[in-house]
Amino acid sequence: MYQETKNYLAQNEGNTITIIGKISNVVWQHIISATNSHPYFSYFDLEDGYQIIIYTKNQITCKERVEVKGEVIRVEGNEDVDSKAAGLVEYHIMADTWKCI
Repeated sequence: MYQETKNYLAQNEGNTITIIGKISNVVWQHIISATNSHPYFSYFDLEDGYQIIIYTKNQITCKERVEVKGEVIRVEGNEDVDSKAAGLVEYHIMADTWKCI
């Protein structure tokens, strides 16, 4: 169901893209990547229902739809054999800008 979105993010790794969605009320399990430059992270539901993590410099305050522009980054799970995330790869957004729409 979400394969097209996953492929799009993977193909755009390292590129700056613009996406639209909303801050999620439902939290899926994701890998979280710590970053000093973008200390806030949000669970973000894309328009097709797929959820990713976005990292921002400031907390997003939008209650409805949000337009986010930023770099697609690859986040990998811990290689520890006991980790549930071992070998897992996700694509997140390191947001440069966001705005309520």
